[in-house]
Amino acid sequence: MALKPVTAPGGDRPFAAWRIVVWLVMLLSGAALVLNAFAVFMVSQAWLTLSPEAIANGPDPRVTLAWSVGYAVVAFITVALSLGTLRWREWGRAGLRIVALLLAAWAVYTAWVGYDQWRQIGVVLSQPGLPPLWLAQAERRRTILLVGVILKAITVPTLAWLSWRLGSLRVREQFGQVAI
Repeated sequence: MALKPVTAPGGDRPFAAWRIVVWLVMLLSGAALVLNAFAVFMVSQAWLTLSPEAIANGPDPRVTLAWSVGYAVVAFITVALSLGTLRWREWGRAGLRIVALLLAAWAVYTAWVGYDQWRQIGVVLSQPGLPPLWLAQAERRRTILLVGVILKAITVPTLAWLSWRLGSLRVREQFGQVAI
């Protein structure tokens, strides 16, 4: 008895691992969208309660607000492109391919910065005479930085693979795009 290839419900498209990665990208981007939308709300509320003197003497909340809005917009675009890809839309596949490469490049940059910070904290921790409480807090932050770098080391090749896979001939044919 010959086995039939696994296909998507209602279609002749076979099982594809890249679709699982697209689901993960969509879910993580959705979580990032919620977190950054909440951050936009919180920073804008804090900004309204600060006096002009407090704003002038402290960090500018507009910078935090701009970064949060930017991250929320990028997360929304990523969710939309992921959903379009999962719904077999050509525009979603083409857009997500570019976004996956951009996210991989951003992960490389932030991993490099995180590794540099991890290294710098290690130099500071090697200094004698630090209070035990500061030492414990710095070690915790250093561990968090290292975990982030390790996760990004996994993320970069995964996103690069997704971008490559979305551009492959077999996947393009599944979206109905004529092969070049």
